[in-house]
Amino acid sequence: MNILEHLDKFITSRHLKRGEFAKIISLSSSYVSEILSGKRDISIKFKKGFQSAFGFPVEELPHRVQISPQSHSAQDHARGTDDTIYCKIPLFNIKASSGHETFVNDEKIGADLIFRRDWLDRELKSNPDNLFILNAESDSMEPTIQHDALLIVDKGIDRIITEGIYILRRGDTILIKRIRRLSEDTIELISDNPVYGKETIKLNNQPEVTILGKAIYIWSGRKI
Repeated sequence: MNILEHLDKFITSRHLKRGEFAKIISLSSSYVSEILSGKRDISIKFKKGFQSAFGFPVEELPHRVQISPQSHSAQDHARGTDDTIYCKIPLFNIKASSGHETFVNDEKIGADLIFRRDWLDRELKSNPDNLFILNAESDSMEPTIQHDALLIVDKGIDRIITEGIYILRRGDTILIKRIRRLSEDTIELISDNPVYGKETIKLNNQPEVTILGKAIYIWSGRKI
């Protein structure tokens, strides 16, 4: 089995489509498709993107036991292998809007993405059990968050203590906004794109507003 076949098996085992895989390693779908189909050699930026996303070099794929993200056998636990080094973070199908509100009626998990535990601890200092990933729509948080970016969110941070970028639910919609607390019961929703305006919300007048978590990492490789 050559390296491209191992790559295809790796992508399939994580229930990812090629486009999703391309987004995870921060490359275009067409570029990745050419590599996976053998039309283009595996490049340095492909290797860097893969290692940054999955925590090990693509060259190691043939030597690694491929474990389905849906199940780990008792034998794997006994060996103390991947599940002690890696952890799964759920990728949700919902698309949070940073501009106009997006109706949400399906929040099923789309896939589990694999991360090294030591990287999460070193870079994000977050409990993996509190993390999830979602997709950002709209351009209202640009240049901080590009349209269609993937965000790692810490749901353990569900209160506005310091200014930051949060994911909030308002009724049947989900938004990504920079939030600043103005008083005990008042917050300001801010779009980083100056084209969009600000909004002040009195929390006691809008009980349907819920903080789902704080965005802590943009998939392009930037902490927030």
